[in-house]
Amino acid sequence: MTRILAPLSFLILILLIASLQATTVEKLSLEDLVQKAQKIIVGRCLSTESRWNEKSTLILTYSKFAVGENLKSHSNGSVTVVTVGGSVGGITQTVSGMPQFVPNEEAVLFLEPSKDHHWQIVGLSQGKFQIVKDLRTGYKEVIHSLSGLQLYDTSTHTLSSQAKPYRVPLDDLIVGIKNLIAK
Repeated sequence: MTRILAPLSFLILILLIASLQATTVEKLSLEDLVQKAQKIIVGRCLSTESRWNEKSTLILTYSKFAVGENLKSHSNGSVTVVTVGGSVGGITQTVSGMPQFVPNEEAVLFLEPSKDHHWQIVGLSQGKFQIVKDLRTGYKEVIHSLSGLQLYDTSTHTLSSQAKPYRVPLDDLIVGIKNLIAK
């Protein structure tokens, strides 16, 4: 009996540890993202800066984006997006599923207001579509990666995760967003 329980206990421990490395959020469709976002932009990251919050309990990263196209709402040329995590003075904080940005990165972002009058991404990484150029065709595509997220489907009450990032043409995503806004 103990020969069976030891491997079973080990398996349960491994599954528990694996689940701790993911953040669970409500699964959002493109329609959900469009509805929840107060602002949707196509932009290029100009800079990132990580710093402690006022109480020095949390590292926040502020990423400034030049707005190339406003898809929903209007921006005056740039927006600052705040995310939880970053590195300050040799200390690094991370949150599984939290999007990260690097200067010159292009992305379609679904944004909602943050408490400090900046913007935050809707649904963690669900609201970030990184823009890349397909080397074969030369056309721009978006990569949607939900690494580090477990998605809770409220209609089926099930958890899932994305097996691998998916790619779609940038123009198709923009047309889909504009069609959903026009509804």
